[in-house]
Amino acid sequence: MHIRRTIVATTIAISTLLGSTACNLSSPVASLQYYAPSDGTQVDLGPLKARNVMYLVVDDNHSAVVGSFANSSSEEITFALKLRTKSGTDIYREFTVAGYQVKSFGFGNQPFLKANLEVETAVPPEELKKNPSAIGGSSVAILIYTNTDQAELNIPVITKSDNITTYDELFARIAKN
Repeated sequence: MHIRRTIVATTIAISTLLGSTACNLSSPVASLQYYAPSDGTQVDLGPLKARNVMYLVVDDNHSAVVGSFANSSSEEITFALKLRTKSGTDIYREFTVAGYQVKSFGFGNQPFLKANLEVETAVPPEELKKNPSAIGGSSVAILIYTNTDQAELNIPVITKSDNITTYDELFARIAKN
């Protein structure tokens, strides 16, 4: 009788222990999911890594694309960006990143990519005229090309407001130009 109680108690203890500590045996750990810890978006095109790319808007006359493009190979990479302006024309900009280097726009006191882009938004035009910052939270589609790959990236539109102070230095630099 004493042996049965010991076996039953041990079985219950082991079941409780496994049930409360081994929950990840059946589900993936969420912290292992890859994500971009930034406000911008990202994409990998082979060894070219676009990181924290976003469109900052101060007002109708002052806006820019900011972000970083890292080359994870020893070979120089040339890439191009296709941007659609508010006037409906497409502009192409070509850049080169040396091996194991980063080309940044705006960050690290680097020049930003000045652009007046067409923004996809659900906000009616009359509302935007009254409140231009309502465009924040929308997105802009840009195309990124390398010699071997391409991607369309929907980058977030962030407007200067009292609620967003993280990019005040960038907003101030954009407003000066």
